[in-house]
Amino acid sequence: MSAMDLSSPAVPAGFVPMLRADGRAGFVQNCCGMYINHATGEIAARILGEHLNPLNIAHGGFLATLADTAFGAFIRVQAGFELPPATVELSMDYLSPARPGQWIAARVDIHKIGRTLCNASLSLMDGERLVARAKGTFIANTQSLHAPVSASQQS
Repeated sequence: MSAMDLSSPAVPAGFVPMLRADGRAGFVQNCCGMYINHATGEIAARILGEHLNPLNIAHGGFLATLADTAFGAFIRVQAGFELPPATVELSMDYLSPARPGQWIAARVDIHKIGRTLCNASLSLMDGERLVARAKGTFIANTQSLHAPVSASQQS
């Protein structure tokens, strides 16, 4: 199954492919198969061939990317932040394999949104089956990190 395979199962209602607001392709967009529900901030992914490790299951790095992205999107929407928070710490527990074609949804639980830091945990689920769980700490106000890169900084 690839990102262009039209025979893959339907995407649940409310989810659309992840795109950056500025239209440029970023890291997450290049991962393919990741979706967002803009109303809720929920993130999910269809496991594609591009996500697999040599064991034919989702690579742990892809699941960590899914978790990290889910934390940022959900916290941003729920807290009303203009920009997503930046990750300070992320830990993962991989509990069950995610296989090609499965829809893996992140269920985020925010524990605290403080003035400078946020704490949250999540479960990556295939339906009702727990695939992985994560916890993280995030910088709440990332406005100062969002400064444009000058020409002298690029070289």
